[in-house]
Parts: sequence; C-alpha cells; structure tokens
Amino acid sequence: TDKLLIRFDDEEGKTVFRCDEGCTRGQICAALDIKENDLYAESYAPYSICFKSLDDFEEQDAKWLFKNWLPEGQITLLAADGGVGKTTIWCNLAAAVSSGNQSILDDENTIREPKTVLIFTTEDSISQKLKKKLRLAGANMKNIKALDLQQDKDGEALSALVFGSADLNAVIRQFRPALCIFDPVQGFVSPDINMGSRNAMRNALAPLIPLGEECGTTFLIICHSNKRKGAAGRDRIADSADLWDISRSVLMAGYTQEHGVRYLSNEKNNYAMPPQTILFSINDEGLVEKRGTSDKHDRDYMLEAAQTKAASNTAPQRDDCRQFILETLRACEGNKISSAELKQVAKDEGYSERTLQRAKEELKETGEIIVEREGGKGGTWFTKLGDFYEELPKW
Repeated sequence: TDKLLIRFDDEEGKTVFRCDEGCTRGQICAALDIKENDLYAESYAPYSICFKSLDDFEEQDAKWLFKNWLPEGQITLLAADGGVGKTTIWCNLAAAVSSGNQSILDDENTIREPKTVLIFTTEDSISQKLKKKLRLAGANMKNIKALDLQQDKDGEALSALVFGSADLNAVIRQFRPALCIFDPVQGFVSPDINMGSRNAMRNALAPLIPLGEECGTTFLIICHSNKRKGAAGRDRIADSADLWDISRSVLMAGYTQEHGVRYLSNEKNNYAMPPQTILFSINDEGLVEKRGTSDKHDRDYMLEAAQTKAASNTAPQRDDCRQFILETLRACEGNKISSAELKQVAKDEGYSERTLQRAKEELKETGEIIVEREGGKGGTWFTKLGDFYEELPKW
C-alpha cells in the first residue's frame, strides 16, 4: 500500500490515485474492490439519485380538477378566436373552484371543496372588468389572488413573473393554488424567447410540469387560435404549436352556425376519452349558459363555417389571405419577412399574386402591416407587422 497514493483534490472535486508501480486504473480498482465507474459517478450521473425502480413508483389513476376536462397538476390550453368568450369561460371555471359551485364543465352531481385560484393577466383590468365578471359568476373573492398593478407601478413584478422564472415558481409555491390562469400566454413569456421557434415554448413551459405535480396546481393557459383555411388540431393554435404539444388537455371554443350558440370542445386529452362538446351562450350579464352537448368538434364547426361562407360568397379569398399574412409575420423572427419570400410562401399556400397584393393593401390601410425598403436604394423590401397590431404592452 505504500506504493499507492490516494488524495482528494478540493479544487477539482476529484479523488486522485497514483501508483508508483505503474498499475492501470482497472488494476487499482480491482485491488480496492470497487468499480471503475464509481470513480466518475458525479461527473457522469449527477442526477442518479433522482432515479428509482418502477417497483418503487406508486401506480395512480389520473386526478381531475374538472373531470375529463382539466387534469389536476397538469397544463391545459384554452384557445379561441377573439370575441368568442375565452375570458368568460375561464371566469366561470375560476368562480367554481373558488366557491365550490358547479361550472359549465360539471354535471349536476359534481361536489367540490372551495380552493385557491391564482390569476395572471395582462389584458383585462381586475377592478374594472374581471372582479365584476367573477362576482356575477358566483366566485368567492377571498379565494382568488391576483397581482395588484397599483403596487407594481414600475412593472418589475410583472416582468419577473414569466414562465420558468424563480420568482413565478416561488409565488406558486407560496399560494399553492388549485387553479392558476395565464391570460394570454404571450404576457408571461420571457422577452428572449421566440415563440415561433421550434421547441422554444416547450422549454419555457416545461418547468410548470414538476411544479404542478408538487403543488397540486392545474395550469390553464389562454391563447388565440387562427382562422387559416383548412387548419385543424395543433395547426389551429396561434403563435406556437408547441403549446398544443406540451398541454395534456386542449380546449377549443368557437361559434356554431346557430345564432348565439357557441361551442367548447376537448380537442386533445392525454388521460381520458374526450367528453362531448358543450354548447353554450353568453347572456346579457356576461355569464355562460349551457345549451346542450354535441358530438361535433372544432374541425367540424370550422368546416361548416367555411361551407356557409363559400355558399353565401360573403368571405372572399383575400379575407383568408389577410389572416395568413398576419399569422406568417407573427411567426417570423422580428415579425417581418422579405416581400419576395412572402410572395413565394403565399403562392405555396394557393393564394394568387393578385389576392396577395389586395390583401396587403387592405392591411396597410388599417395599419396592421408596414411595407418598406431596408438598405436604401436597391435594398430589400420587407413586410412587417405594424404598431397597430401590437396586442400587449411592452415592459
């Protein structure tokens, strides 16, 4: 043993072996009755302590905040076009969780305990709009927590509370809400994340998954849908299809062809067969009223709407082209694309050059896009989102 030196290097964090007889690592390990991999356990498997045999895992049935609709401790996405009633829907759900009352998603036998709800919103005023909507929906106000923007005058808190941040995680761990709502998703994405980049949103939202299971918190994320012709499933999600992928349940809302009747369908469900689509209306007080159920889903209603438009000839192709231009720009880095590239992409989607040009002219008139040349004379023409189209304040 006087030929073998064993020393721990504090600076390197390593155990150093030196054999004056020139023994190999394998020979040294055999003499010490250890495995060679043991020498590198920390560097090769720093998280090995987190692994265990499946025998040690408890087999559990899925738990639900709203049975067959919102799985407990997971991410659910609610998407719809503007004006359909996304806020009215989530206010109905928040009111039910906070008070223990039934929601539009519940059957008549549902019984629940009142629990805490946490609201993050950058669109609607709590005092001027949301408090009244929640009160009329039957919410228990003491069980609903929201950020007081009057106390956050410089916007530091709102800027810090983004997906994946230690600040957001700390707030959720403190309140441990049964339901946590983010409306809209763009308001809580770090500025350095490009929502249109592949997997960017998956990485941004991934920290919510272990946090939800730890705190028993169900996350409801609100986003816009798009109206592109033929779009269905994950392609109906605006900004990033990653939102669809990482969500365990996806709800889509829209209009039926019956006047005043809307639908709420479960388009994706990882833990149960999707329930029947709920038909509802919104009354004069801004409350949802259930009107029945349907076996149709979002794609069926979108197809019906497209057929009705085609039959009545009230929606020329350039309406779809305008939407296509805006969605393309929103998905591009910097919200801009060269006009030549846009022309080619539009052609690939089946839009004629004339339709594209007329759609661009209409969007320019409303200020929703800007067409300008970069690089001076002989430079490149770009099509960009205009300031008019900005949906969220910058902070």
